[in-house]
Amino acid sequence: FFINDEGYIVTNNHVIANGDNIVVRIPDDKNDYKAKLVGADPKTDIALIKIEPKHKITTLPLGDSESLEVGEWVVAIGNQFQLGQTFTAGIVSAKSRRVPSRSGGPYDQFIQTDASINPGSSGGPLLNTKGQVVGINTAIFSPGRQGFGGGQTGFNIGIGFSVPINLAKSILVQLKENGRVTRGLLGVIIQAVTVDIKEALGLKAAKGALVAEVLEDTPAYEQGFEREDVIIKFNGKTIEDHDDLPLLVANTPTGTTVSVVVLRQGKELTLNPTIGELKDAPKRRVGNDFQPEPDYLGLIVEEISSRYSKAIGQDSPTGVVVTEVTPNSASDKGGVLRGDVIEEFNRRPVKSVGEYERALKNLRKDQVVLVLIRRKEGTRYVTIRAPKTAKG
Repeated sequence: FFINDEGYIVTNNHVIANGDNIVVRIPDDKNDYKAKLVGADPKTDIALIKIEPKHKITTLPLGDSESLEVGEWVVAIGNQFQLGQTFTAGIVSAKSRRVPSRSGGPYDQFIQTDASINPGSSGGPLLNTKGQVVGINTAIFSPGRQGFGGGQTGFNIGIGFSVPINLAKSILVQLKENGRVTRGLLGVIIQAVTVDIKEALGLKAAKGALVAEVLEDTPAYEQGFEREDVIIKFNGKTIEDHDDLPLLVANTPTGTTVSVVVLRQGKELTLNPTIGELKDAPKRRVGNDFQPEPDYLGLIVEEISSRYSKAIGQDSPTGVVVTEVTPNSASDKGGVLRGDVIEEFNRRPVKSVGEYERALKNLRKDQVVLVLIRRKEGTRYVTIRAPKTAKG
C-alpha cells in the first residue's frame, strides 16, 4: 500500500526477498510499474519499495496501533489467492502476540486478528474503522502450517497476524533514509522470571528480565551488569515481561545514555549504559558426549574435554557438561538438555564433577535450585526442583 504520493509502498520482506524484479500493479491502471527496492528489514519482515506513478495515487494514513483495543473492529485488504483486491473484516483478537515459527524473535509483537488473511494478503494493510493503517498483514496460523501469508498451502481459520504500524513507523524512516535498519545494543542475554526463579532468587514478583549472561565489550559489560540481575525498568519504562526489553533497546538510538534499574540481591540499583549498535552475532556451536549412572536429579555430567572445548569454540570453558538427562526426571522437567554446560549450581560456580557432586549433597528435599547453563544461544538459568527423596 502507498504511504505517500511520492510512490513509496510498504510491503513484507518475504514478498520481495527472492525476486529479481519487482513489478507493481495498481487497480484501474493498465500500466505495470517496475519498483525499486529502497530497503528491507528481515527481522520485522518489512520492506519499502518505490515506483514513479503516472497518475494520482491513493495513499493511506498511518494510525496508532498502540491505541487499538482488543475486540475493536478492523479490516484487512489484500490480493487473496490472486483473486484481486479483497476486503475482509474482523476484530483485534490479541496484541503483542508471538508467532512460534517466526525467525524475527525478540521483535515479534503482532496484532492477532480473525479478519480473514490468506495467501496473497501479505503486505496489505490492516485498517481501523477510521480508515487508518494500524498493521501490515504478515502471517497466518492454520492446520499443518504456521507462517507467512505468501505461501501456497494452508488456509485461514481465524488466526492472522499483522505487524503493528507503530513498530513499522520507525523502521520505515530508517529504510527511507539509510536503506537499512540499525538497532540498539545493551549486551545482555535475558530470560523470563518464572515463579520458580522468583522463589529461588527470593523476589517479590515474577516479572522483569533476568540477566543470564553479560556479553564482553558491550555497554552492559562496561557498566557492571551482572548475572542474576533482574532488569525492572529501562529508561523509565517498567519491564513487566522479559519480551518487553529487546524492543525497547532496539528502538533506542545508538549513543543514547539510558537509565536501567535492576534488582541485585534484593536491592534496586540504577545503571547508566550508553547504547551501542547491534551487529549480527556469530553463532556458537555445542557438542555432545557420553554416559555412566544418572544422579537423583536425573543427570549424568562429565568434565569438559579438549574436544568439547573446540566444539563450543572456547579455549578453557568452566563447568561440567551434561551427557545424559533421564526422561521425566527433575532435571528434564526443569528444562536441562543433553549438551548443556552447567556453570553454576545453586548460585555457586561449578568447575569440576567433584564440585557438582558436593553441591548435590547440600540440597534439601523439594528445594528449588537455580542452575546456570550454557547452550549454543548463550547462557541461561533453569530451575530444578529437588525430589522429595533428595539426599542431604
